[in-house]
Amino acid sequence: MATDFNAGSISRTYAANADLSTKLYFLVKRHTTAGQVALVAGATDIPVGLLQNKPAAAGRAAEVMMLGWSKADVEATTDIAIGDKLGPNTDGRLIKKTTDKDVVNAIAEEAATSATGDIITVMVFPPVWLGV
Repeated sequence: MATDFNAGSISRTYAANADLSTKLYFLVKRHTTAGQVALVAGATDIPVGLLQNKPAAAGRAAEVMMLGWSKADVEATTDIAIGDKLGPNTDGRLIKKTTDKDVVNAIAEEAATSATGDIITVMVFPPVWLGV
């Protein structure tokens, strides 16, 4: 079961660039408009963090967890184990990363098996590039 930790975390409020009401715990990135975030749409996008609320229209407040522990929506088409490195998939979910130079910005605190849309606890941090 995913646990929500807020002590010691860093989050920031941006404006949503669109309706993100169905994207709770998905990755977001900086939008081309200053002060806005958009849903991550590519595996090489650079995420700023995990969306913590459900902004229902462009311009609404989007609370983004940038550092700390959070729930995350994951794609576990490849099983995710505790301690696995996670990064962006093409739909804004986190996915297990194992390839050199993959973008990584979270570590799994819980396992997920063979499902898209599982919600697990992760430790989120600023993006880095995997070196294997």
